[in-house]
Amino acid sequence: MKAEELLPEEQNIVNLNGQQVRKGTIGSFLLNCEAIVKGNKDFQIIDDLKEQALVLEKIGFFDILEIKIPEIKQILNK
Repeated sequence: MKAEELLPEEQNIVNLNGQQVRKGTIGSFLLNCEAIVKGNKDFQIIDDLKEQALVLEKIGFFDILEIKIPEIKQILNK
């Protein structure tokens, strides 16, 4: 399946496993992880990361992919 088959260009939200997921959630999660690894421990980045992780957890993201970066694991307690 391609991304546009799951979520057409004109659509911004999809329902997965009973959870509404906004387009860009995984990408912004990864960018926030990168910022933290590069030393940016800004409260807003950490807060956003935690919020995104809750959504990703509900859709089974972490059942498939494992977080291996110690700083991220510590923030998310994974």
